[in-house]
Amino acid sequence: MAGKVSVREWYARQVAGWALVSPAVILGGLAVLNAAVYLLVFVKPWCLIALSPYPLLDLRRLSADDPLARWRLLAGFGLLGLLYWRGWYTARQVRGRVGWLLVLGGAAASGTILLFLYPIGAADLFDNIMHGRILAVYSENPFTRVAADFKADPFYPYVGWRRFPSAYGPGWELIASATARIAGDGIVAGALAFKVLGGLFLAGCIAMVAILLRRTAPEQALAGTLLLAWNPIVLYETLGQGHNDVAMLFWILACVAFLAWRRYTLALVALVVGALFKFVPLLLLPAAGLISLRSHPSAGGRLRFAAVTACAVVVLVVLAYAPFWDGSQTLAVERRRELFTTSLPAVTHVLLEGVLGRNHAASVVSLAAAAVTGLFALWQGVRASRHPTWQSFVQAAFAILMFYLLFTCLWFQQWYAIWPLGLVPLLPAGQLACLGVSFGFAVLAKPLIVEPLWMWQRPSPSRIWLQLRLGPAVLALPWLLALVALWMGRRTRSHGNRSNSEPHA
Repeated sequence: MAGKVSVREWYARQVAGWALVSPAVILGGLAVLNAAVYLLVFVKPWCLIALSPYPLLDLRRLSADDPLARWRLLAGFGLLGLLYWRGWYTARQVRGRVGWLLVLGGAAASGTILLFLYPIGAADLFDNIMHGRILAVYSENPFTRVAADFKADPFYPYVGWRRFPSAYGPGWELIASATARIAGDGIVAGALAFKVLGGLFLAGCIAMVAILLRRTAPEQALAGTLLLAWNPIVLYETLGQGHNDVAMLFWILACVAFLAWRRYTLALVALVVGALFKFVPLLLLPAAGLISLRSHPSAGGRLRFAAVTACAVVVLVVLAYAPFWDGSQTLAVERRRELFTTSLPAVTHVLLEGVLGRNHAASVVSLAAAAVTGLFALWQGVRASRHPTWQSFVQAAFAILMFYLLFTCLWFQQWYAIWPLGLVPLLPAGQLACLGVSFGFAVLAKPLIVEPLWMWQRPSPSRIWLQLRLGPAVLALPWLLALVALWMGRRTRSHGNRSNSEPHA
């Protein structure tokens, strides 16, 4: 029949038509679509301004009136994932200032929209505000006083952990105090102020990634920067939910930058500052320290470096804790040892508590997890120091963070995926980068699939029943992805070794 076009011919014409469209135009369109998804799927149904009079709203409560809520979120994240992948693919073909304007402008537009999302995933944003107000408004110590001591405060009804002091470090609490003082007593103003604070740290992270990539791999700089700036998990958890993990990530990336600039004392100080926000950067000190030592050619240089760095760290820690110190409880170590959920240690804890008792089992499991994590971090540090460069630190840091999250973290939450995701743009293209990105999406199973199936039912299952299942259910796919990445990496190295050993013609 005349004029009839086969499916193959039609598809070929469509591909040819798209090929004529400028990659910059496609990237701009993707930026607009990203912002539209955040606005229509996330912010419009749960606008911060509209819902601010209602404390402690979460996805579970909202789903009681809107059973399709979590399914829309799943679809939204699926669509954002596709746009993210297409954006990265397209950004590799774009050059010049226009590309940078589109990537950074797209991130700014999506981030600004997410500022107005009510934090439906956790109440941590309001906990952070309350702890900041304990210091700023009441001139009390957030490491010894709790929200329940200030029940008249306008933010008290919004706090989730009312009888727990701050779980963070003095570095974060000082910044939180200043932010709370600026924001005042308004619920919306406070939430926006703390989200903007996270946005500033995220902007700093993006800037450091862009600077490092432009200096070392300029042809990959734009696409690599997009991997962080457009990542839906990073944007949603930081600017949507208001989690402060990006503040800690900023100091990890600052360490990377200082190592690249051969400012070794500043690199270690940056990790210590990050640990004064949240303890995790302490795990990376062996790698950064051993790389720094190996980078000094003489014994005298190494000794001077160690002495100057140690003095700087001691002075910094003493000054940071001095306004808050009230004994060892200020470090919150005991509280962390007793918190277990969604992890291998949580499974081990419930299996042992019938034999050892709950408290003794908690001590044994937490100490064992800390020891295993420390040994792994030391091993990765030794490996990285054999080739003492900032790139080797990035790979070691990524491996340490992933090992901790997959195997030894006591209290696992999906927003912790921000930690390794911040390092993904700086990794060599390959299995590790894919693992980091896939991990971020895979752990969304916790709030959107596993918890609704098991934790939203009435009556609630027992704690032991839940902990025996939560960790394996949420982390099964990430464990599989990690095994695949490990196997593929070894296969690639083995193939490379065989190729190098073959005689050349």
